[in-house]
Amino acid sequence: MTAALTLLIATRYPIPAVPLYILVGLGIGVGDLIEPGTTLDLAQLGIAFLVFAFGVSAEPSRFRSVARDSEHVAAVQVLVVGGIGFGIGLLFGLDPIPAAYFAVAAALSSSLVGRELAEGEIRLDLIHGRLTESIHFVQDLFAVGIILILGTATFTLDGVALQLGYGVLLLAGAILIRVYLFGLFVRLSGDSDELIMLTGIGILIGFLALAELLGVSIVVGAFAAGISITQEFEHNLALLSALESIENFFTAIFFVTLGSLVVAPTVTVLAMAGTLVVGIVIVKPLVTAWALIYQGYDPRTAALTSFSLDQISEFALILAISGLLVEAIPQSLFDAIILAAAATMVTSSVTYTYEDRFYRVLDRIGTFGSARERTRARSSIPDQPLEDHVVVVGYGKLGSSIVSICRQLDKPVVVVESDPDRFELAREFHETCVFGDAMNDDVKALVAPDRADLVVSTAPDRPVSDRLLSWETDADVILRADDTETAIELVDAGATYVNVTDFLASEQFGRTLAELIGADASPEELRRENYRS
Repeated sequence: MTAALTLLIATRYPIPAVPLYILVGLGIGVGDLIEPGTTLDLAQLGIAFLVFAFGVSAEPSRFRSVARDSEHVAAVQVLVVGGIGFGIGLLFGLDPIPAAYFAVAAALSSSLVGRELAEGEIRLDLIHGRLTESIHFVQDLFAVGIILILGTATFTLDGVALQLGYGVLLLAGAILIRVYLFGLFVRLSGDSDELIMLTGIGILIGFLALAELLGVSIVVGAFAAGISITQEFEHNLALLSALESIENFFTAIFFVTLGSLVVAPTVTVLAMAGTLVVGIVIVKPLVTAWALIYQGYDPRTAALTSFSLDQISEFALILAISGLLVEAIPQSLFDAIILAAAATMVTSSVTYTYEDRFYRVLDRIGTFGSARERTRARSSIPDQPLEDHVVVVGYGKLGSSIVSICRQLDKPVVVVESDPDRFELAREFHETCVFGDAMNDDVKALVAPDRADLVVSTAPDRPVSDRLLSWETDADVILRADDTETAIELVDAGATYVNVTDFLASEQFGRTLAELIGADASPEELRRENYRS
């Protein structure tokens, strides 16, 4: 009931729910309202379902373009941050196995918290949203392997190989169901929302049972169950709505339980937890940002992505719980990991809220100085000064259409793009391109907005829109918004025109429907007209 009231408060006011849940859990833990064994069982069940929900929501087709970069960055994160964490664990006097648990806690990030924080960027298909989701997905694959290795009853080559084999079997089965069987299950369910929902839950229960039978963590089974379900099918709204409701319930259970596991720390626990927090909040984002810059991303994209990875993973928590139950780690290390997890999941909300401010601070102190020169060198700008040109921010479908229209009208265009793949595509077809984020001052200097005729943004990103409106220019400024309320605010702030894609699409659909009903045109004529437009 307390968690429900907390969710109501978080929904009613612009307050992140996660810190409130953890505070509620702290109160429950202080009052000894739940038995410790029950708390651990609840935590494992909550983590398992949330891992399943993340697997369902992760559609690889959305982040296929950044998958290879994400693999490299996740590997660097695990090797560098995990390696540092392992060394520090040994310095704290831990044996190699507990030190490995310490390293995993430092290296892996929470898919649940990261996806929740970056939900808007993911939905709007912004580059750092895609990177965040992709890196979390790759990290979770790494985490499955780590859980299988550390969950081995006996650390022999045969034992580890057997556990990894079971994990591969579960994931292979999930992929086979996703590719060949899930569509069949949906068709057999017909149009029944209830049957579709039960199909998804049934798959989860089946994989959990198989994981128990094989003797591997139920979290591995839950993750496999999640990736066996694709969102790309008709009538998927019933399944997604049902999962969202259950996910909200288990989110509350998980974070309240996490808070209740926090105990009064000893000096040793405080030292280990504090070291973890510093590594996760400061070291890990810096390592991630520089790994992304090395892969070719601009500093702001790299920084914003790294700020969504500064917390402890659910997989690290399930490892800590299982490690404590089999006495593989001491109580002090378990308490330190739980305390650091609670702290970083709170600080992560703060980091996300003020991510642009933190980025500007890092930029001002010269953190990305050399990276600026490297990204600037990728831009292609003519030697003669730009005059009476159009600045197009973003080279997706809309941006490429705008550029084509400008070229037909013989109007000079400057394309600004921070996605490396899209930038290379733009440069293939257009000679004047600037690589970087429109939020950066060096990008502004290269595109010369004071001498432009028109500035067009194709991304419904409010910070970028506000930044373009702050440019000193007499050019018309056309922006894009995700809703009419934001569009009105941007027009009031000085935008010449704001494109609300859903609103325009609904208007177009209304006109088409009226023409069809009014018999002013045949369906064939309407199709031909809409195809041409």
